[in-house]
Amino acid sequence: MDIDFKQFLENFKADVSSMVYTEGDGAIFEDKFTEYCLEILENAGETEGPVAQSYIYPGDQGKDWKINGYALRDSYKDESKKTYYETLDLFITQYQQDYDYTITKDVFTKGLNQLKRFLNGALKGHIDYLEPSNTIAELVKLIYRQGHSFDRINIYYLINGSSYQKADKIVIKGFQDLGVYLHVWDIQRFFRLSVSSTEREAIEINVIDFMPDGSHGIQCLKVPAINDLYECYLAILPGSLLSKLYAEYSSKLLESNVRAFLGQNGKYNSGIRDTIKKKPHMFLPYNNGLSATAEFVETQKLDSSLYITKLNDFQIVNGGQTTASLYHTEKLHKDVDLNQIFVQMKLTVIKDAVDKNIEVPFIANFANSQNKISALDLSSNNPYFVKIEELSRRKYVSLPGNSNQQILWFFERVNGQYREFLSRQKGNSLKIFKEKNPLTNKYNKAEVTKLITLWELEPYLVSLGPVKNFPLFNKKISVLVSKNKLPGENFYKILISNAIIYRSVDKMYGRKNVDAIGDTNIKSFILAYTISYFHHITGNTLDLWKIYEDQKLEKDLEYIFKELLLFVHNYMTNAASGTLFSEYAKKESSWILLKSQNYSLDKFPIGKYIISPEEALARQQENENVDVENEIIMVSKITSLGLKFWDGLKLHIRNTGQLQELEFHVWDLIKIIRDQKNLDHSALRTGKIVLEMIEKNLLDVDSIKQLSALPELETVDLKAIYDRINMLKKEDWSKLIALSEQTHIFDTLEISNLKSVQRAILSKDKVKEASLLKANDSLIKLKRFNIKY
Repeated sequence: MDIDFKQFLENFKADVSSMVYTEGDGAIFEDKFTEYCLEILENAGETEGPVAQSYIYPGDQGKDWKINGYALRDSYKDESKKTYYETLDLFITQYQQDYDYTITKDVFTKGLNQLKRFLNGALKGHIDYLEPSNTIAELVKLIYRQGHSFDRINIYYLINGSSYQKADKIVIKGFQDLGVYLHVWDIQRFFRLSVSSTEREAIEINVIDFMPDGSHGIQCLKVPAINDLYECYLAILPGSLLSKLYAEYSSKLLESNVRAFLGQNGKYNSGIRDTIKKKPHMFLPYNNGLSATAEFVETQKLDSSLYITKLNDFQIVNGGQTTASLYHTEKLHKDVDLNQIFVQMKLTVIKDAVDKNIEVPFIANFANSQNKISALDLSSNNPYFVKIEELSRRKYVSLPGNSNQQILWFFERVNGQYREFLSRQKGNSLKIFKEKNPLTNKYNKAEVTKLITLWELEPYLVSLGPVKNFPLFNKKISVLVSKNKLPGENFYKILISNAIIYRSVDKMYGRKNVDAIGDTNIKSFILAYTISYFHHITGNTLDLWKIYEDQKLEKDLEYIFKELLLFVHNYMTNAASGTLFSEYAKKESSWILLKSQNYSLDKFPIGKYIISPEEALARQQENENVDVENEIIMVSKITSLGLKFWDGLKLHIRNTGQLQELEFHVWDLIKIIRDQKNLDHSALRTGKIVLEMIEKNLLDVDSIKQLSALPELETVDLKAIYDRINMLKKEDWSKLIALSEQTHIFDTLEISNLKSVQRAILSKDKVKEASLLKANDSLIKLKRFNIKY
C-alpha cells in the first residue's frame, strides 16, 4: 500500500471514528462516514448545503429504498413567492467496517437501485406512507411538488472501499427530460482529491458515453513523437458531443481557459450562432476549432483507425466560446441539429503535472486567434484571484436603503463570466440572480489592481493604465502567493470599501457636458490622485469597516471627498500646465509634489471616520486561524440561542411566513441541536442568517422563545474550550497522549478523538464542536495525573 495513501486512510478512519465517539451511544459508522464525505464534497465544490439524513424503507425485495443524504441547491421563488430549487443532490452510502474491500457488482447495483426506487417514488408521489414528522417526508413532498422543475439531479454513491463498477445511464420513466447524473466516490477517489494541488477533481470523461450507440470513440490521428514533454492528437469532433459535455460539466471544462463564454451578442459569437442555424455544413471550414489539454488519454485501434475512448483532466484552453455557443444555441433553438456540425481539435497531452501548469497558459495565448488575449486574461488561474472570486461568491452585504436584502459584489475572474452566469439562468431564477448580483457591483481584475494600487498610495502607476500597471501588480501578488499569503476577509473588506469610495468620487466628478467639475478626459487621473491623497493625509486610517457595513459614504464624508476632489483637480491642472496631462500623471514626481501640499482636513468633521493607527494596522493583517475561530464563535452563538428558541422560530415561521425559505433548514437545525450533533454547512448558514436578523432587530429572541413549550437548557461556551485546548503545545500533546496510552484511562475511540482534535488544532484546521466537547471531558480526566489543563 502506498505510504501516502496509508497515512491518508489512517487519518480518514480516525476522523470518522472520532465523529462516532463524540456522538456517543447510538452513533452509526455509516452515518458518520456519510457526514464526513459530505463535508469534503462541499469543500471541493461538488455540492452545496448537503444534509446527512439516513433512512431505509424495509419494503419487500424490489420495493425497499434507501437514502443517506440530500442537498437542495440554487433556490428561487416563483410569482406566488413559493421556493423552488434547480438542483437536487441525493447521496447513497455503502459502508463496511473494513475499508480494504472492493465492492461487488451485485452490492453496487443493489445500493444504486435502492436510491433509484426512492427517486422514482418521490417524483411520482408514490411515497405517501411516511410519518409527517419525518424529515424525509418533507423532502419527498418537495421532490414530488417540483418534479420536472428540477434542471438536474445528481446521485452521489459514497463507498468506503474501492469500486470499479460502471452503471448504465439513469433514466426515470416519465421524467426522461430530467438529467440524472451518477457520481461514484470511493475511498481511492477521495484520496486523489486530497492530494490534488488544484483542490478540485480532474474531469474524467468516458467518451463513448456521450456518443451515439455503436461509436468507438473519437477518431483521431496521433502526431509522431517529437519529445518526451507531450503527445499531440488531431481530431474532428461532432458538435453534439461538445454540447453534451458542456451540458454535464459546464464551466469545469473551461477551468484552464483564459476567459469564459463571452455571450452571443458579440460579433464572433453571433457568427458562431448564425453559422449553426443557417449554414451548419460550413461550420468546420469557418471555425478555428479547439485547443485542449489532458493529463492522459486512452485509445483503441480498430481496422487501422485510432480512437480516443477516455480523457483525463480534459480542459479546453482555447475554444470555450465555440463549445458554449453550441450548447446554448441548441438549448435556445430546438430545431438545431448539431449532428451536422463538426469541429476540429488539437489535443495536447502534457505528461508532467508541473509542466502542464506552466505550459497551458502559453498554449492558450499562442493558439488563440479569435480575440486578443492580454496579461490580465492569462492571470485568470492565479490563486490570488481565485481566492477573491471565492470570497465574492459568499460575502453577502446589505443593499443600501434596504438592510433586509442581501447582495454580492460579483468578481469577474474571467472576462465574460458574469454574462455566462446570466445565460445559465432561466425563468424566475434569472431575476433572483440579478437581484443578488447587481450589474453595478460587478468588477474585474483590472479594477482590483487599480483599487489596491491606490490604497497602497501609487496613483502614478494607476495612471499608466491597466496594461502597464497590471504586470507590476502581478509581480507583487506573485511574491505573496509564493508565501501562501492569499486574500482573506480583511483584504476583501478593504477592497470593496475602496470600490465604494472610487465609484462615489467618480459620481462627484460629474458627467461630460452635464455637471462635470472639469475636463472628463482627465477624470480617471484626478480620481486616482484624489483617493490616494486622501489615504496619504489620513495615514490609511479611514474606517473602511464602517463603509463596508453601510455600503455607502455618509453625507459628511461625501462632502469631505468632494472638497478634496476640487482641490486636487485645481492643483494638478495648474501644475501640469503646458504639459500633456496624461503624461504628467504617470510621473512619480507628480505624486511627490502633491504629497508636499499643505492640505488640512481639520476644518471637517473627519474624526468620527478615523480609527487609530494600531487598529488600522491590525485590520490589514489576516488572522491565519480566523476562519476556524470564526466558525467556532458562530457555532457557539447559534447553539447558545437554545433549542427553545429554534423550536419557537419554527412556529414563528409557520404563523407569520417570515423566513419561509428557511423553514426546511430550521427543521434540520432543530434535529441537529436536539441530538447534539455537529452543525453542518447548511445549519451554519441558516444560523448565520437568523443571527443577522436578530442583530438588526428583525427578530425578537424572547418573543420567539415564548412560542415554544420546551424548557430552557444550559449551553456550553465552545470558544472558551477551544481557546483552552489551543494553548496546549505540541510537547504537551505528546505527554498527555503517551500518559493516556500508559494508564489505559481511555478506550480506543476516545484516544482516536484526542488524536484527531490534536491534529486539527496544531494544523489550524477546522474541528468539530462535538469532538471539542469530548476532548475537553477527556483532558479533565487527566488532571489527577497533574496534567495542567
